[in-house]
Amino acid sequence: MIKKFMVLCDGEETYLRHMADYMEKKSTNPFAVRAFTDKGQMEKFVEKNNTELLLIAENAYGEEIRDLPIAHIMILNESGNQVGGDMKNINKYQSSELIFQTVMKNYMEGAKEVSRRISMGNGMKIIGCYSPVGRCMQTTFALSMGQLLGKKHKVLYVNFENYSGFGHLLSGEFPMDIMDVLYYFECEKEKMAYRLEGMIQSINGLDYIPPAFYYRDLEEIDSVHWMDLFKEIEKVTDYEYLILDLSAQVRGLLDILRECFRVFTIMKEDKFAEAKMRQYESVLQLMNYGDVALKTKKWVLPEFYRMPLNLNQLDGGEIGNYVKKIIEEEVYGYQG
Repeated sequence: MIKKFMVLCDGEETYLRHMADYMEKKSTNPFAVRAFTDKGQMEKFVEKNNTELLLIAENAYGEEIRDLPIAHIMILNESGNQVGGDMKNINKYQSSELIFQTVMKNYMEGAKEVSRRISMGNGMKIIGCYSPVGRCMQTTFALSMGQLLGKKHKVLYVNFENYSGFGHLLSGEFPMDIMDVLYYFECEKEKMAYRLEGMIQSINGLDYIPPAFYYRDLEEIDSVHWMDLFKEIEKVTDYEYLILDLSAQVRGLLDILRECFRVFTIMKEDKFAEAKMRQYESVLQLMNYGDVALKTKKWVLPEFYRMPLNLNQLDGGEIGNYVKKIIEEEVYGYQG
């Protein structure tokens, strides 16, 4: 396959180095990245190499750029005024993550055909987090595990709560969520890997797909569709772990848990929680899901006296140290 390039051009060397470094670290970026502070050198490069996308600073852009053999050109806008006529302008002064998401979104809207990206990774392990007991710190546990695993691995987190509150907790609503991922999976599977890059958010090294805004949407999706989606994500990305923060409202919950490499169930030490757990375990046996019980590790979390104030700090402190031991013993050390 002929290598395609994403070329960056900006006279601000520090900014350019930071941006190029970010783009190169995006494992699902379909392009090889090249960066130039000198416009002349950039032009010589694109004349000889298959350049699919040019991201060029406003201060380096000139109308002669249109004549270069580049499929897609986008301008990093600095002035706030539209530059380049119908050229797509992207605000230069925002996070690298937002720039990359905007670039991929606009690229996919303009691309007529794309080569389907196939990962060459070693497979993706699915970790399920589910408890019949409410308010047991399941999400805190799942996020902490994800952020810790994310220090050494590529990890994706998906939340299936009815009301996750992520938009408010992370100071901003999401333009797209998991339902959009499902839409592109059904309608434009060959483009899904690139669409996914435009939707994925990150928190302290952990990638996540924004959860559904309205939980009723989730109730329409069965376990077959979910597992097909997860297999596609495994196929077109380099994620090593997928962490599912599940709820009872997910259709086919037990079938999804059956496909997990490991299941973590958080408990509480009171009679109501114990009664719920006993009923849940009885259902597993009655419905022939004893294999789910076998791969499940139940935990009663201790009382943490100092919890991190923000969601992006769950890899440290008391909870981080506690979950780190669980990872060593029950993820890395689990034989199945």
